[in-house]
Parts: sequence; C-alpha cells; structure tokens
Amino acid sequence: MTGLILGGTGQVGRALKALLPKAQFWGRDQADFLVPDSWLPRLRELQPEWVINANAYTAVDLAEKPEEFERAMQINARTPGLVAGICADLNIPFVHYSTDYVYPALKPGTRPSREEDITGPLNAYGRSKLAGDEAIARAGGKWLIFRTSWVYDETGKNFMNTMLRLGAERPELRVVADQVGAPTYAGDIAWAADRALRVAIQAPQFPSGVYHLCGTGETSWAGFAREIFSLSGIPCRVTDIKSSEYPTPAQRPLNSRMSLEKLEKTFGIQMPHWKDALRRCLANKGIIGTSE
Repeated sequence: MTGLILGGTGQVGRALKALLPKAQFWGRDQADFLVPDSWLPRLRELQPEWVINANAYTAVDLAEKPEEFERAMQINARTPGLVAGICADLNIPFVHYSTDYVYPALKPGTRPSREEDITGPLNAYGRSKLAGDEAIARAGGKWLIFRTSWVYDETGKNFMNTMLRLGAERPELRVVADQVGAPTYAGDIAWAADRALRVAIQAPQFPSGVYHLCGTGETSWAGFAREIFSLSGIPCRVTDIKSSEYPTPAQRPLNSRMSLEKLEKTFGIQMPHWKDALRRCLANKGIIGTSE
C-alpha cells in the first residue's frame, strides 16, 4: 500500500509531488471532482495508507457567479466530504487544505484568528471552502484540515509571479495595503503537512482537527510586492492603495493573520518567516542566487 495525492497539478500538488515521489497521484483525468461517482469506487479498491487532497476550486472572483459557485461547492465541499467518508470507512487519514477566507472581516489591528474562532466568509469561495471543512468533520474518522493563506510557488498563477511580470513592464504599481496576512510558499505547505501527518499517525490518538498552516510574520499585499521587487532587483515603485480603490467581485478580509500556536503545540512545527520563504522561492526560480 502507499499514499494517494488527489490533484497533482496545482501549486501545493506540485510541491507534494516533488516531496513524496513514491505516492500515487490522481489528477483530473483519474479523479475529476465534478463527477466523483466515476472514480470513488476505485479509491475504495485501492485502500491507500492515507489520502491528501490538493484539489481545489480557487477562482475567487469567478465563484461569485451562481453557476461557478455550484462548481466551487462540488470541488471544494461535496466531493471532499465523500472522500473523507470513504477514508473514515477505511480507517485511514485524510488531509485537506482550506483557507483564511473562512473568517470574517476583522480589522487588521485585531489579534490573529484562532482555529476555534467563529467563521464568517465574506465571499462565495470562502463559503465553499467552509462547507468542505464542515463536511469533512461530519464524516469523522482521522482527518486534518490545514487552513493556509496567500499561497505562491515558482510557476503558478499567483501574486508573486504577477508582480514579477508587471514590475518588469511598468515603472510603478498601485497595490492594496489595507489587507494584512502571511504569504505562504507551497513548498513549505507540503513539507509541514507531510511532517504533521507523520506525527499524527504515530500519536497515541490521532489528533483530528483544523489547523492553521501559513508563513510566520505578516505584511500587506503592497509590502509583499515591495519585498519581491527588492529581492529580485526590479526598480518598480509600489504605491499603497485601499481595497476600495481596487474593487473586485469578491470581497476579501482585511485581516488574514492566523495563529500558528495549535500547529506548533500539536506537531512541533515551526513555520518559516514569509521573507525567508520568498527568498528560497526566488532562488529556486533562478531569479536570485542562493547566497543572496
């Protein structure tokens, strides 16, 4: 038997694939989350040692459309709930990734969110992810949900790569400065989830639950952009703006800061500072040297 990773083509999926090459990977061709009945029987037959779900609908603004919200609910909530149920029946661990967007619009100056805090998504994407968290918890068994934030990697469609492209084209960019959170490198998400799963399997009682998993420290999107340009030597100026000056179909929380105390206490995991992780990502991308 071996582990199974669902969704190996996204940012976290690619990182898991690099970290766990002996695991089986089922992409959309093998496990289409929109038509789960076509492959769930094979999951029961496979009986893996564990399942990690790296599949997700992440088009935050597009999910505000009713037809797209239905897709988001199927991919982010209903199918993960079904997979969690099968894992519970097989008595194997199920790992799933969630988001800071399940929390309400707390002010940036308030404390970081804790796992036991009341949820209150501001957008459709957040509602679909929260529905997934709840479905997995209802399924029971052995499960870990990791809520993360501001994910990026070397090649995906993410904020870092967008800034690198636009910064090379323009002398100045206006970037939102009143949303505060922690950028999180996909490679660190994969590493931490793998370590947490190993610890959980060896524990006297499997510590099922929701855990925050993100970079340490905090910044705004504007601060993130400045650090990207500083490290990569791009002479693009960043002008701070408010969220109201850059309206989007989906509302974003102003405070995406999340406490990592539960992750550290349960699994002994210390997440890297977001600036250190960004430096490693840019080095892996070949933009800066490893000694910089």
